[in-house]
Amino acid sequence: MSPSIRNNVLRKAAKTVFAAADVFYGTFPGPRILIYHQVGVMLGREMEVASETFRNHLDIIGKFGNVVDLETAVARRGDPEADRLVVLTFDDGYEDVYRNAFPLLKERGWPFTLYLTTAPIANGEALDPRYPDARPFTWDQVNEMAETGLATIGAHTHSHPDLRRLSSDRLAEELETSNRLIEQATGAPPRHFTYPWGYWAPEADRLVRKRYATATVGGGGPVRADTDPYLLPRIPVQRSDGLRFFERKLRTGLRMEDRFRGRVHGYAGP
Repeated sequence: MSPSIRNNVLRKAAKTVFAAADVFYGTFPGPRILIYHQVGVMLGREMEVASETFRNHLDIIGKFGNVVDLETAVARRGDPEADRLVVLTFDDGYEDVYRNAFPLLKERGWPFTLYLTTAPIANGEALDPRYPDARPFTWDQVNEMAETGLATIGAHTHSHPDLRRLSSDRLAEELETSNRLIEQATGAPPRHFTYPWGYWAPEADRLVRKRYATATVGGGGPVRADTDPYLLPRIPVQRSDGLRFFERKLRTGLRMEDRFRGRVHGYAGP
């Protein structure tokens, strides 16, 4: 058995355990804010899904509830049927999302949010040098998606650093550079922000609240009526989810898995 196959088997076994443990967390209220990264690539990363898998995800979502934009979901997070609202978000800004996900979303007329890391888009280089084929959007592609009225453009810093480790000045520089480049390219400043790797930091929180209307963090907990709009949790979609665990995440969030992942990476959350 190859290492990649072995890892996938182990991940699925762990997900089975985590899914069973979610029973003890009770109901999962509020909108489901999903995190995607790459679609239709074959890099072997957990953060990617195949094009056909993504198409199947959209079919599942369509049967589960209603896809709405981020601001609508936040405004309606206390509604009795908010647990049928789904928000689609895409992090970093990978060109394969434009090629493989955008046409399917446009076909359905479904809104989505792009959280852009601006350095790769500005310089045309891959965000991670280990994966040179993971190309970034061009600004023309970003504008094409925005002009449909479906894409909300959000910020994801300039260079994707761990904000827990930056000084106040460096934090401000990351946010301001990102905002400036997005506004120059699209004509409007971003209103929404997501933390790199989902890692919230107290000093970053102070600066983020001055610049944006919402912010999302790591962790797949529920979005409740009283959830702080600057601490909105999201649900990561992973390659090893397949269809079975993707459906489970829509229903319960797979919260135990997120807690375990946070402990492994030394992150306790806000």
